[in-house]
Amino acid sequence: MFDDHNQTFHTPVCVADLPGYDFAVTPDTLTEKVVAELEKQPLLPGVMLFEGGKLLGVLSRVKLFERLNHRFGAEIFLQKPLGQFKDITRSGLQAMPGNFPIEEALQYAFSRPALDIYDPVVVVSGNGFVQMLDVNLLLQVQARAMASLSNVTGNLNQIDRLIEAGWDQGEVFDELILLLRQIVPYHQAAILMRDEIGLKVIAQVGYSEHLERADQILTSSIYEILTNHGQTINVQNTRFAHAWRGMELLGKPASWIGFPVLSGDRLVGILSLSRNVERAFSSKEREIAVGFVQRISKLFGNEPTTLEPVFALDLSLKTRIMNVKPLQNLTKDFAAVFTPALTE
Repeated sequence: MFDDHNQTFHTPVCVADLPGYDFAVTPDTLTEKVVAELEKQPLLPGVMLFEGGKLLGVLSRVKLFERLNHRFGAEIFLQKPLGQFKDITRSGLQAMPGNFPIEEALQYAFSRPALDIYDPVVVVSGNGFVQMLDVNLLLQVQARAMASLSNVTGNLNQIDRLIEAGWDQGEVFDELILLLRQIVPYHQAAILMRDEIGLKVIAQVGYSEHLERADQILTSSIYEILTNHGQTINVQNTRFAHAWRGMELLGKPASWIGFPVLSGDRLVGILSLSRNVERAFSSKEREIAVGFVQRISKLFGNEPTTLEPVFALDLSLKTRIMNVKPLQNLTKDFAAVFTPALTE
């Protein structure tokens, strides 16, 4: 949610990116022990109740302390097990998957009964790890994301001002991909520039190891299609997509999109964006990213070429029908990419 080195806000890709809480007890745990933990951790939104590895429900901080603050509430309940609060424990709830976007998580929260709207929501990640999320945090993040989305023009103008002021190119590239992250959420990003040797990595975010060069990408089918057709390319579940061969330097993201940086019809670079969850980049997100791609082209010293952001070639596993305008000579390129996947 905030970049480590400068604490600037970026829009999370999904609820799994948000800080959660795994505080859980069994129903026979004494209430006073739970209260002690809630007082020790004032940001804890509540407690999860598990028995035999099964989630029974969630008891919110607010509801628990409201009950204890009743007359003689502390004297009556503190020395009894937490299971006594069945009437205010939200049970029968379904944990949402970690790849839920923030807006969908809020829709789920607000679809609950009025008295339960602000109860913590439960999120389960791909590895089965279960956490609580504070609904107030969801609201704060969504408000920040909407504010960033409404300021796309302001972010692009900020990049233009840095370019005109003669800022160091490396610093501008770094600022550019961070500003993009405020509007188009991603987990990893890289700007690749074509040089006399191959592909140089000139800016990056989110990779566990620092990338210097990406020359091996020149051997990939994706690079060939980017070069021949100058079209945005989308790949889902790269771990199993044959089209990803040669692109492994960028990891094995669950969702990837590559934007060509063009000078006329010539490919001079690539903007690479990745997500660790299967959530494709929307047409609106592609449209926004194209504005940033044009600034990258300008920084390369080229006259930006206008891309058509609505269309993106889908090179996902076994994809046959693509959201793309007819492109001359494209059939041959895709036959080379898909034949192995379709015959195995």
